[in-house]
Amino acid sequence: MKLPVKLIVTILLFTTFLSACNTTSAAPTAPPIDIGATAVSMASTMAAETMVAFPTETAIPTPTEIPFYLTANIWAEDARVPIINYHQFAPNTSKQSTDHKIRMEDFIAGMDALNQAGFVPIHLEDWIKGDLYVPEGKRPVVFTMDDLFYNNQIRLDENGVPLADTGLALAWDYGQEHPEFGFKWALFSNLGDKWYAAGDAEGLWKKDLTETIIWSLEHDARIYNHTYRHIRMDISDAQGISWELQQNDLFLRELLAKAGRTDLIEGLGNMFAIPFGYWPEGSGYNAMVNYITPEGEPMLAVFDIDWPIRIKFMAPPYSPEFDPMRIPRIAMPPEAIEYLVEHQAEFPTMLSCQVGPLDAEQVNDQDYLREAIQITITSGACPQGVYIIERNTFDMR
Repeated sequence: MKLPVKLIVTILLFTTFLSACNTTSAAPTAPPIDIGATAVSMASTMAAETMVAFPTETAIPTPTEIPFYLTANIWAEDARVPIINYHQFAPNTSKQSTDHKIRMEDFIAGMDALNQAGFVPIHLEDWIKGDLYVPEGKRPVVFTMDDLFYNNQIRLDENGVPLADTGLALAWDYGQEHPEFGFKWALFSNLGDKWYAAGDAEGLWKKDLTETIIWSLEHDARIYNHTYRHIRMDISDAQGISWELQQNDLFLRELLAKAGRTDLIEGLGNMFAIPFGYWPEGSGYNAMVNYITPEGEPMLAVFDIDWPIRIKFMAPPYSPEFDPMRIPRIAMPPEAIEYLVEHQAEFPTMLSCQVGPLDAEQVNDQDYLREAIQITITSGACPQGVYIIERNTFDMR
């Protein structure tokens, strides 16, 4: 057994001390000392005093897996979407609003009434393409405007801000003050039948028009086709209809290109509002519905116009009643707003529900999501309906 150096030194000193005592003292003879046993005993004592206590090793707990859920937005009933159509705006000094010109204060009051009734604007094109989302408890509504661009619809000041005496400026301000309502518009333009703003022949109106177009596209007011010169399509032939649609598109792109904003062209869609509500027939109808934009975009939707006495609403795109080539709109005197507010309970609202637990690695698999939704419905946790989840739509009725 190998002893520590300090212990050996201690033993030697102790032994020397005993030897000195034996030679200088007449003390009785002591019994013999077992040096080895003493050393071992001392070593055991020192080891016990200097031993460091280490904690007993315990098992590391397995982390608890956190359940993963996705929020589904659900239409338990088919949505009914009113598409409101405005044209021009009149000052408050005007005697009354009509279906063609609405007084400014009536316009603001109408937006506020719809907001209080739980309606929220959506993008028309997104809805038709299948994005059926609105916030929980809200009812979708669409704002459209025809005959763009007139001065009273939108006009910019020297700082590029819409002037307060224009309709879209009022709508923009209201959306800023009420972000739950927001600002989303579909503008149907006919660019070839009017000079814009100053109305001069020097070409400055094109510059003003271009700036207005750019502001609109950058602020969620999307621009679509209404023919170039606002023609009567029921008395036009197929060639004339094709030219009107194409010329309106080409002029819009020309203005953007000259302003160095070709980046905005890729966001232009292909939807069309019938001028006057007069529909073409035969080859003229075919020319209209088969029109393709300069970028090769096919016609997505065609819009009619009607009045509250024959009020109709857009069906959801999954419904057998949905006809993308004849979508109804409502010309908007204040009476139509009153109808929507009074009948708000007839317009379903969107629900939400948690679907899961899910495997996070499989949420991009539509078959997996459909099965998970079905399990959630069977369990009674969520209702049947049309589900919007992860940008996918599932008809689970």
